[in-house]
Amino acid sequence: MRRMHVGGWLGGAVALAGCVAQPHLDGPLPVRNQHPAQLTVLHLPPASTTPLGAGALTTRVDAAYSNMYLFGSGPTGSGYRMDGEYLRVGPHLAVGLGSGFQADVELPFAHTSGGFLDDFVIGYHNAFGLPDQGRNTNPRDDFDVAATKNGIPAWHVDSAALELLDVPIGLTWQCCTVEPGRLGVALRAGIEFPTGNEHRGYGNGEIDTSLGLLLEYHVWDVGWYGHVQHTFAGTPESARVAGLHFADVTSAGLAAELPLGDTLNGFVQVEWETSTLRELAIPVAERDQLLLWLGGRLRVDEQWGVELGFGEDLIGNVSPDFTAWLGIAWLPGQRTVGP
Repeated sequence: MRRMHVGGWLGGAVALAGCVAQPHLDGPLPVRNQHPAQLTVLHLPPASTTPLGAGALTTRVDAAYSNMYLFGSGPTGSGYRMDGEYLRVGPHLAVGLGSGFQADVELPFAHTSGGFLDDFVIGYHNAFGLPDQGRNTNPRDDFDVAATKNGIPAWHVDSAALELLDVPIGLTWQCCTVEPGRLGVALRAGIEFPTGNEHRGYGNGEIDTSLGLLLEYHVWDVGWYGHVQHTFAGTPESARVAGLHFADVTSAGLAAELPLGDTLNGFVQVEWETSTLRELAIPVAERDQLLLWLGGRLRVDEQWGVELGFGEDLIGNVSPDFTAWLGIAWLPGQRTVGP
């Protein structure tokens, strides 16, 4: 039923896109999975293959707020608990280097707490008949994120008002320019520095590296974007002591950007990724993760844009239940590509 609703929404939006006189396609929403363990691993966000021109820059601030609830255990004394709410805020800067190259850097911070959305999420799940893992029977608005390996505490996240996370830097090179009827291709690589506190759960204490590929195609006045990447993940010291290795993460995603008006674009995006906690060998930790995002981008003027998105897990009992995402972008150097 959920897939039918999404398919109908997408079909109607594609038809509406054809009515826009001069659509602007600026690339997908740079959203990501807010699972606390996945946040310790470098993730290169969805992006357009079109780089900024030499010397041009854009800046943006993204904020994602997630409600989480997940409990599971295994026969060997391994277990995972995830209850609370997580806010990630990331100021971001992109600079065009010329010759098809672009550099990106982000300075992300986190705020965690028991939150206030438990009652809303319980009602939302009840209304749509979604599983809630016994949420109704547990205390509301608690915070508890921890992993245990063979009965030994292996990793946890402390509740914090403000914590610096690991800092990622990315480099993208466009090798095939996107044009009407022609596939755009870009290669990219990233490195993430261990600036987050690994002992409090806001980093993994090691340098992560990642390699990826971006694809872009314009048809029917719609921008289609794909990405695939693999990250070589570090492991926090506490996890290593307990015999838990944080696994590398492979991810892939697909996004559609649909012009709904001269200044408004809609988005449907999905992303799949492997779990970095899969060596816990319990279902709630080892399952792959798949998220659906619905959102929009409003260009306030030629230089400012506001973005809003909502994320929902498509594989139950693994990812954060619900994520609200807000982006504010200053785009003086943005090279807008039309289909």
